[in-house]
Amino acid sequence: MNYNEFDRHETEKLGEISLDEQVTPVPAEKKRPKKRHGAGAAVAGMLAAVIVLGGGAGFGGAYLAGRSTAETTINSADSGNSGSENSSSNTSSGSTVLNEIQKDVSTPVHTATENVEFNSDGTYKYTRDLVSAVQDSIVYIEVFVNYRGKSTLYGSASGIIISKDGYIVTNNHVVENCDSFTVKVNNTDAKSGVSESKTYDATLCGTDEDTDLAVLKINANGLHAAALGDSDELHLGDDVIAIGNPLGLETSVSKGIVSGLNRQISDSVRGLSSIQTDAAINSGNSGGALFNGYGEVVGVVNEKYVEGYAESLGFAITINEAKDVIDDLISKGYVSGRAVLGITYTPVSEEIAAYTGRDAGWTVTEINSDMPVSKSGLVVGDTITEIDGVSVFDDNVMEVFTKKKPGDTVQVTVTRYDGFNRRRSVEITVELSESKG
Repeated sequence: MNYNEFDRHETEKLGEISLDEQVTPVPAEKKRPKKRHGAGAAVAGMLAAVIVLGGGAGFGGAYLAGRSTAETTINSADSGNSGSENSSSNTSSGSTVLNEIQKDVSTPVHTATENVEFNSDGTYKYTRDLVSAVQDSIVYIEVFVNYRGKSTLYGSASGIIISKDGYIVTNNHVVENCDSFTVKVNNTDAKSGVSESKTYDATLCGTDEDTDLAVLKINANGLHAAALGDSDELHLGDDVIAIGNPLGLETSVSKGIVSGLNRQISDSVRGLSSIQTDAAINSGNSGGALFNGYGEVVGVVNEKYVEGYAESLGFAITINEAKDVIDDLISKGYVSGRAVLGITYTPVSEEIAAYTGRDAGWTVTEINSDMPVSKSGLVVGDTITEIDGVSVFDDNVMEVFTKKKPGDTVQVTVTRYDGFNRRRSVEITVELSESKG
C-alpha cells in the first residue's frame, strides 16, 4: 500500500473520565416506505480515481484503489463480488455474535434535546437531534507504528462503536500495517451538551482486506453503541448523515442524500457494494458512519471519487453486507468460508516474459506447507498459466475461487522444466483450503 502523504501530530493527553448511561427517549413508530432501488454499476474506469480515506494515510493521505504489487499471496483470494450468490459475506442472516452484542442497543442512543420531534415515518425532524443522539457512537482512532524502537503516530481516522462493551468497526486500510491503536471515546452530557472524553488502548480482533473492514476492541463498558440499520431499505434521495473525523476535526458532521445504490467500486471482486452519497467525505472520515434518518448506521464510510471535474462523490460500505464480515472478525478473527489455493506467486506479464526470457504467468515462489496444495505436486518454480481453464491474465480469473468452497478442487495448468531443461505443460489437481486471513 502506497500513501502519498500524511501529517504527523502530537497525541492529546486526556483525563480519566467515567462514562455514564444516558436516558433514551423513544421515537415515533418507524413507518418505512416500500423499497424501490434505482441502482446500477459504477462508471467504467472509476477505480483509477477512487481513493480510500484516512487511517495510516493520516490527515492528508490516501491511496489508489487500483493498486498493484510485485508479489501476490493466494492465501486470501482477491475475488468475489459480494453480490454473487457464492459470496460468503453478502447477507446478514447468519450473524450471531453481532446479533448478541447488538440486542441491547436501541435507537436513538441518547439525545441532548428534551423535546425531540419526529416525522410521521419515525425519522428525526431535525438533524441536530439525530446528531445529538448518535454522535458519541463515533470514535477518534489514532494508529501507531514502531519506528527505531519507538511507537510513532502514523495517522488517524474514525470508528463506530457497535457494542456497549467496546467492539468498534473501522476500515482495514485504517489499521493495516500498524502496530498499535488508541481510541478516543466521547461522553456527552444529555442536558448540558458538554462533552468529555477518555482514551483507551485497543486490540485488533481481525481485518479483511477484500472488504476493507476491521474490528477493534477496547476494555470498556456502558458505551454509547450505534444501532445497525437495514441498508436495503434505502432509497435514492433519502437523507443521510456522515459523522467522522476528517483531517483530524473530531466529530465532524456532513449531510447529504443517497446519490446511488449498489455501486461496485472495489478493485477486489469480493469487495462489498457501496452507497454513493453527496455528503462531504474527506481523509480521516474512514471508518466513520453513514446514518439514515432514524439514527441507524447504514454504511461504513471508506472511499471518495477524486478527479479534476468530480465533486461530492463519497461512498460507504453497505452495512447489511458488512454484518457477516464483522461477525466473523469478532468471533474468528478472519472471514470464514473462503476458498484459497495456498501459494505465494510473482506475476510475470507477457511483456516482461519476452524481455527476460521467463515464462508468462504466475511464478510460484512459496507453497503453504499446512495446506493440501503442498501435497498436490505443485512446486516452487512452476509457472501457473490457467486455473480451471481460465487464463491467469483474464480479469475474471479470481472469480474461479468465489464459485468454490474449501475442500473443492481446481485444475491448475503450469509450465515446468525437467532435468534436461525441457519445457513442458503439466496439469495438477489442487484441493482448496480455507483462508484464515
